[in-house]
Amino acid sequence: MFEKSVGGRALQQHVFKQIYLTMAIEPHSDCKNRCLMENTCVSVNVGPPDKNGLRVCQLSDSDHTQHPDDLKPQEGYQYWATKNPCSSSPCLHNATCLNGFTDKRYICLCQAGYKGNKCEEKGDQKLRIDLSKCQKLCYKKYVDMSLFVFPSAFKAIFTNLNATGRYGPTTLGSHYTGQDHDGQVTLSSGIQRWTVPYTGDYRIEAVGAAGGYDGATNNTQYRGRGARMIGTFRLKEDEVIQILVGQGGGINKMDLSSGGGGGTFLVRGTDTPLIIAGGGGGIDSAKSIHVECDASTSKIGKSGHKSWSGGSNGHGAQTADDGYSGGGGGGFYSSGRSGTDFKGTKGVGGEGGKGFLQGGEGGISLHHNVVGGFGGGGGAHGQSGGGGGGGYSGGSSGDGSRDSCGGGGGSYNDGNNQDNECCYNTAGHGQVTITLL
Repeated sequence: MFEKSVGGRALQQHVFKQIYLTMAIEPHSDCKNRCLMENTCVSVNVGPPDKNGLRVCQLSDSDHTQHPDDLKPQEGYQYWATKNPCSSSPCLHNATCLNGFTDKRYICLCQAGYKGNKCEEKGDQKLRIDLSKCQKLCYKKYVDMSLFVFPSAFKAIFTNLNATGRYGPTTLGSHYTGQDHDGQVTLSSGIQRWTVPYTGDYRIEAVGAAGGYDGATNNTQYRGRGARMIGTFRLKEDEVIQILVGQGGGINKMDLSSGGGGGTFLVRGTDTPLIIAGGGGGIDSAKSIHVECDASTSKIGKSGHKSWSGGSNGHGAQTADDGYSGGGGGGFYSSGRSGTDFKGTKGVGGEGGKGFLQGGEGGISLHHNVVGGFGGGGGAHGQSGGGGGGGYSGGSSGDGSRDSCGGGGGSYNDGNNQDNECCYNTAGHGQVTITLL
């Protein structure tokens, strides 16, 4: 763990802790053991015994490799440096190796015109570091701080990218240009794929989309509301998070009933949910606000007002009768139920929203193109019966009766420091805000 000792010398200017050891304990080994227990310790100085028989043990946060001029003659002292990644000279093209800072335990300060982890590529270098690992090595007296990009103010807002309806966005355009997540996002089948820029704790706020409304009097103020879910998550640099931003349920300007709002999903890798905010249910000639139309903060999709049960255990809503109804809201694992016009087993009405793992498309309506929002929103009947909201578990199909609605979608939160609200988004599309803490 340590290199060969250097007698008659001690590293100066970098001691962060000084301990006095008795002669009864083997001072060299004990001092080195103390160093190994300190995250910031890189080298040690052991002094001669004083008049009381005590030896000084000095722990330093740097070494002679990084600061050769600070290893100075000092009578009676011995110096040891830990064997660290810089000892093997991993940095190329005359770069300076600094011990610490990253999970690799070193960084390379490249000469002008070089970049890369080991300065192996041509180009200009900018370094991203985990501030929690810098500690004393980040002081200006040690390195030129203009070389570093500090991530402490990172904040990214993900939107629907101006997409509407049952399908997600098809292009990023310039929506994120100049923002903190510029260059970190790609798009695949409407789902945004974000590459995490730094290892750290992130506060994630996910908002589900609102359900639609129809032509009945004052209906805009009675639509099903999307949930807001907040949690703190530990994310690792370069892992990919899938982000589906829910889109608002279809609006029916020609008749009664409306589409379910899409849920907003954040998923680690291919199929590990982190946080999901349910979308609101689509209403049918509602005369007041009904809590059953709003998304739920629990994992279970809601029963709509005057409607059937919602989905559970991460699945789409599956229940309806043989009459008119909207499509069931999609869940995480499976899609919502559909009417017989869309290959369902019973009922006349809209198509169910697709589950997240099935792509998250909103359902189609039987009449007037009143679709469910991207994110699993169920399609309306178009004349009688609202669609269920998408979410972790889908909201129920809306029954074909007046003053009713599809159920709000269920939600999911696997984070710490949770702050969840069922009835947050009163109009429009969902959104995601990610902040590095």
